[in-house]
Amino acid sequence: MARSLLRSTVLAVLLTGLAVAPLALAHPSLVRSTPAADATVAPATEITLQFSEKVMPRATRIELSMDHGRMKMAMATTAQDISEDGHTLRARFAKPLPAGSYALQWRAVGEDSHPITGSYRFTVK
Repeated sequence: MARSLLRSTVLAVLLTGLAVAPLALAHPSLVRSTPAADATVAPATEITLQFSEKVMPRATRIELSMDHGRMKMAMATTAQDISEDGHTLRARFAKPLPAGSYALQWRAVGEDSHPITGSYRFTVK
């Protein structure tokens, strides 16, 4: 009887661990972006990134640079904020982005506090 109870307890603990493990490994991932990766778009004053889970406002951000010959020119944002649901980062610029090729790097930190980074390129016509 004690051996059967021990087996049941061990099995219950193992199954609980397997059920919780994917939650511990979850990190925010980029679901959608505007402009999208590799897109050619009209001049815009805002970039939005939507993530698969809530992200921390203080630690989530973008850095945007414009190709200028062999140099990269940083494009300063006027504001970067997270939507009320916590899934979308909005970065705004004072003026529409001028025509050119851009490299966007993002950093997102989910509720598990692990930072995730990514990058993509787009073009403004």
